[in-house]
Amino acid sequence: MTIAKYINTLLFGLTLLAFSAQFVIEFSTVNIAASCIVLTSVLTTLLYLRWSKALDTHPLSSFAIFGFCVTSQLGALLVQSASWVAVSSNLHQPLVTFSMLAMYQAIALLSHILYRMLTATPSAKSGLLRHTFQKLGVYATPSVINIWFIGGVGLFSVLLSRISPVANGLAFLAWAPFLIPIYVQQSGAAYCNAKRNYFALVAYAMLIALMAMAFNARGMMLSGGATVALLSLLIGMRSIQPVTSKLLLRLGMVLLLGAALSWPVSNLVTAMVVARDQRGKISGSEMVQKTLENFQDPEKLERYTRQHLATALRSAYDEKYINNPAIARFVITKFHDNAIYFAGKISDKGADDLMKVSGDFFWAALPQPLLDAMKIDVDKSKMYFSMGDVLVNLAAGLPLGGEKTGSIFGQGWALFGYLFPVVYFAMCLVLFAALDLFMIQNASGKVTLAVIGMLNVWPSFLFGITADSLHQLFIGVARGVLQSVILYSIVFAIARGLSSLVEKMVYVRSSALVVR
Repeated sequence: MTIAKYINTLLFGLTLLAFSAQFVIEFSTVNIAASCIVLTSVLTTLLYLRWSKALDTHPLSSFAIFGFCVTSQLGALLVQSASWVAVSSNLHQPLVTFSMLAMYQAIALLSHILYRMLTATPSAKSGLLRHTFQKLGVYATPSVINIWFIGGVGLFSVLLSRISPVANGLAFLAWAPFLIPIYVQQSGAAYCNAKRNYFALVAYAMLIALMAMAFNARGMMLSGGATVALLSLLIGMRSIQPVTSKLLLRLGMVLLLGAALSWPVSNLVTAMVVARDQRGKISGSEMVQKTLENFQDPEKLERYTRQHLATALRSAYDEKYINNPAIARFVITKFHDNAIYFAGKISDKGADDLMKVSGDFFWAALPQPLLDAMKIDVDKSKMYFSMGDVLVNLAAGLPLGGEKTGSIFGQGWALFGYLFPVVYFAMCLVLFAALDLFMIQNASGKVTLAVIGMLNVWPSFLFGITADSLHQLFIGVARGVLQSVILYSIVFAIARGLSSLVEKMVYVRSSALVVR
């Protein structure tokens, strides 16, 4: 059995096991019906990936489909079953939510089938855009020196990301060094000194963890590990190598290590949340110290969790679903449920207001000077709220603010009604094409991933074919693709220039020593 089929079979078995557990956890009509809907949707997705060559020919768009399945349905079933909690618990309307998610999963699959029929396997000669990307070095494999330089620029940009839009655009490059294990696996020992670079990578990860605590940024701490884990999963889901006992032993050790680290990481994330009220009031070193103090006080963390849950239960809006805050970053079912629920409570007048706000968000994707020149009455400085805030405000009257996570499925349903599934089908075609721009077919016929595609594997997995709002998807395609290419190409060109200069200087120096 190949690694790809083994992973698919393993997911298949875990899904059936988790589904069976739900009968014991809560044998109610709603919970079992919700579990059946999830089971049907998940197995359909897994069978599509198993029986088609989608992951071979279009890996990034296929992985985005799988990501949507995991973050909205499969993850909920596995995590809740492992926690011995009903998959329908803490959801406003589990049957409606899971039915709609399953429907959009099916639409995405049908759209992907059509998309694959319309597009040939991407190659270096397929279109002006890809040719331009190739000339800019987007598809090139960076040397390990280039990787470290790119990562250094990204890490420095993280420090400035809150005050500079350009730095914010460069921040995704900070995870570049985490690609080194991937390139070592693909190219072998010829790529770099693996032992030396792995040691440096551990130190780099620790530095990022300290920075995450100093800035109180949970996502920063998890991004590097999530990038490596998801890329490894994608590589495994495409691998035709046979499964060996040695590989299974390694996989088992990784899973055990992951399970052992899950709760310490969860407690650390909670400790960062507890320290959040001090953000901006104390220095970075003090914030690290405060976070570590909270981490070493389990009773304080437990007390905060209980208080947070009690507050959520009394509130008209809550995001409580997955108990483990680290794992909750990968399962966003509750956000879809909230958005769909509150969107269904919006009046006709509220729908008109939602249409206006949605239009303002689309215009806000343009620079403010351009908006002023076009005399468009949209002030970006006053748009401090999210689409999730808008949905809850229009449905329940809660004030704007808080950056509540929304869902395009709630927003789209409120705006377009029964027409939105058709709109989403067309949207998926565009999203698939945008995702797959960052892969290319090499001379041997194998499809490989560009650095940008690999660095964005987590956001693509999480929000590749869904998002907080429709305008976020629009920005990601219309501006995000071009912005990522331009910024990466500039940094990569500088990295290659500097590394070439250093190599020449070393060569000249060594030649002079030989002459002497």
